[in-house]
Amino acid sequence: MNYMGMVTGHKCSGSGYSELLIEAGLVTSGCLNSVLSGKAHAKALFCLKTVSEAMERLLIERFTEEEKVEVTNPEALLNLMQTCSRETLDLTLQDPSTLTILEKYVANEDEMRSAHLGKTATFWLSVMDHTRLILMLQYSVKTNNLALFHKCNGDMADLLFAYDGPNYSRYLVWLEVF
Repeated sequence: MNYMGMVTGHKCSGSGYSELLIEAGLVTSGCLNSVLSGKAHAKALFCLKTVSEAMERLLIERFTEEEKVEVTNPEALLNLMQTCSRETLDLTLQDPSTLTILEKYVANEDEMRSAHLGKTATFWLSVMDHTRLILMLQYSVKTNNLALFHKCNGDMADLLFAYDGPNYSRYLVWLEVF
């Protein structure tokens, strides 16, 4: 909750994030402060996921236009989207054209992080990265993955320290002993 508040309430302040949430109808003006502070946890998480997915779709659209990407085996991706399971994921990752496209997309994303599309795109990519970190932290708690939990907490520390938020880094050393 604290980290989500740092991302939405502090990092995104002045970026248009709150206006975007209101205009899209995701929140009302009455619950906006609770969402931005992270106190309305479920709603704040829903908003972060929605905005991150919209940004990801825009990046993918830009990537396909820029790279003139042609998928030679669209059935593999379509099956993965319709029934997401380990089998369809393995089947999709065996397709060499799909792997090539994914590698190009990751390389394109890295270019964008180095201000290829400007500082605005770099900022929103960092917000998407923070959102992924929040989702990975939740996954680590749900699956009892202590190594991932430690990794996420360590990666979150920089933003918490930057905005003078509460942090739990002092507990990481204690947990590693056990």
